[in-house]
Amino acid sequence: MTRKDYIKVSAILSDYQEVMDSVEFYHMVMDFGKMMQLDNDRFDLSRFVIACGVETKELVAQAMSTLPQPKPAMSHVALATEVDEGWGRAY
Repeated sequence: MTRKDYIKVSAILSDYQEVMDSVEFYHMVMDFGKMMQLDNDRFDLSRFVIACGVETKELVAQAMSTLPQPKPAMSHVALATEVDEGWGRAY
C-alpha cells in the first residue's frame, strides 16, 4: 500500500466515528493500523490514528482510569516511631 492508500483508508474510517462506540471505533482503527504497520515498517501508527479522528484526550483518560490508584505517601515512608536509634534499622 502507498501513502495515498493510507490517507484514503483513514478518511473512510473517520466517517464511522459518529456511528460507532468510541472503544469499538478505536479497536477497529488499531486493527487497520497494525495491518498497515506489518505492510510497511515506516508506517506511522500515531499519525494514522489521529488522521482517523480518534480522540486522543479520551484515550488518555481511558488509559489513566485503568491504572491502579496510587498509595498514600505515608504508606511508603517509615514513620519516625518505627526506626531504632543507632544504625537506623527500620521494622
